Amino acid sequence: MDIINKPFSLEKYSEKICNDGSFTVLQSKKIKEIFNENSKYFIQKGWQKIGQSDYIVTELIASNETDLSKIESKRSTKYLFITGNKILKDTLKIKKKFDYSICQLDKENRKIGLAVGKYKMSAGNEFFEIHHLYQIDTEGKIKKIKLSTTVFDCPAPSDYVKDEEPDSYTFGVVGGKKLNRYWYENSLNNQ
Repeated sequence: MDIINKPFSLEKYSEKICNDGSFTVLQSKKIKEIFNENSKYFIQKGWQKIGQSDYIVTELIASNETDLSKIESKRSTKYLFITGNKILKDTLKIKKKFDYSICQLDKENRKIGLAVGKYKMSAGNEFFEIHHLYQIDTEGKIKKIKLSTTVFDCPAPSDYVKDEEPDSYTFGVVGGKKLNRYWYENSLNNQ
């Protein structure tokens, strides 16, 4: 079933939706079929505008639970839906034990990417280790790019965002250098 470049809404693809105001629980045979997913529910954890574009990323977590407080998103598969003008442009499956962050791939914040990796916390230090890097092009399509691509900024994945970001947060590619969040420093390091 091809759903790319077609009108998309969670309501259209779900048989049952329950919304308690803070999150939405879906039952969807169509989404289960498309992704060959066995979980009973999909929980819409949130959505976010992608940079300065007209695109939105919506995150669904596959789960057999409906109580968000009982769900550890690290232990769940996540599905990202990229939409623009209510048309589905692309999707991305994030495997269990991995997180993602919308990242900046140029100084001007015109090139936007998705960093997929593992978030590590130890002794007051927090590090997002990027294992896969994708660019979202001007048509809303996701394409895998080399890990050697300069990432100018990469905030912590949404599950780890706090009111105040820790001074000890860094990010970087697996086996590579740890970088601070400020694109200017990262651009100097990569000239």
